[in-house]
Amino acid sequence: MSNRFEFPVGYLQLHDDANYNFQLNRWLTYWDEDEVRRVAANISDLATWKSELLQTAKTCEADNRALNAAFFYRAAEFFIAPNDPDKLIAYNRFRELFYSEIDDLPMTRVDIPYEGATLPALIFPADGPKRETVLVHGGFDSFKEEFIEMAATFTRQGIEFILFEGPGQGEPLMLSHISMPNDWERPVSAILDHLQISSCSLIGISLGGYLAPRAAAFDKRIQRVVAYDVLEDFLGCLSAKLDPGAQKLLGFLMRIRARKTINTLMSGVIKKDEFARWAFGHGMHVSGTNKPYDYLKWVESFTTKPFAHLIDQDFLLLGGTEDHLVPLPQFFNQAGNLPNARSLTTRLFTDKEQASSHCQVGNLQLAADWIANWLVFQLEHPDK
Repeated sequence: MSNRFEFPVGYLQLHDDANYNFQLNRWLTYWDEDEVRRVAANISDLATWKSELLQTAKTCEADNRALNAAFFYRAAEFFIAPNDPDKLIAYNRFRELFYSEIDDLPMTRVDIPYEGATLPALIFPADGPKRETVLVHGGFDSFKEEFIEMAATFTRQGIEFILFEGPGQGEPLMLSHISMPNDWERPVSAILDHLQISSCSLIGISLGGYLAPRAAAFDKRIQRVVAYDVLEDFLGCLSAKLDPGAQKLLGFLMRIRARKTINTLMSGVIKKDEFARWAFGHGMHVSGTNKPYDYLKWVESFTTKPFAHLIDQDFLLLGGTEDHLVPLPQFFNQAGNLPNARSLTTRLFTDKEQASSHCQVGNLQLAADWIANWLVFQLEHPDK
């Protein structure tokens, strides 16, 4: 299997707003830069994000540029509110166009039974003799289809590559309305059981930097775990957006379980700030909650501190020096909070590598190569 696209190198300035700019860079693999710049010039708020990207998706469809169109639908869907019917329409169109273009890839689709529902997986066989199986999942807002281009980096090194979506992600969320649990070992164990996998590696992307370590702490069939990137404390990521006084206030209110006060305060913020409105709406959609306080309590449970000492596998910890979503101190906190890891490798990517942003958007191939080469090293040096 070979890559159909080359990951572009360079984190571009496409929009003045950091949130829009990151998302536009995120899917640049599938777009023309000049076209994206024309679209970005017309984006001023979430309404224009939706209208501009949907219109561009339709233009690409008319020009028979299916994959371009697919990812414009995907990008549009990202900021559409969960209660807007256009969200599901855009999601379904993204998948229809995407799979119409890549169905000839050597992959097997599997539905994994899970607590009365199913979890979808895509299995990419190793090129030649299989030396390892790696399970790969996203985090808070990604779809499995976004990572298919990474598969070739692993399969050509003899690694079977299994992409899956767990509860709260992709199909399970959008089509079956299954929310995300913090005990990620449940879906991972269901997949390992169904596929009869007795030993594997696990890569968690974005919020997967919490989810994958959590699964590894409680399921020892996972021999190696990759946090791509670090996410030690989810509530810490959200509160880092606040000024120091507001951080202290939120922390105090959470400690005393001030449900009514938090709901009142956050409702006021949501009314005034459209990004906050989107973030809480999306968060409650993923978590299956319906009030800001309940969502924040769910977020608070996503911290690696309670179980990090149980991780005794080989661990690869990645981070970016300019990650706008995860505070840099979490990288060092997590590295210092793995006393029983069989081995610990850390890699902090920089702006000189065009890889300092969240999950190395700007140089995805560098990150993929690093992970694959690390896995090969572990396999070739089991008694290091």
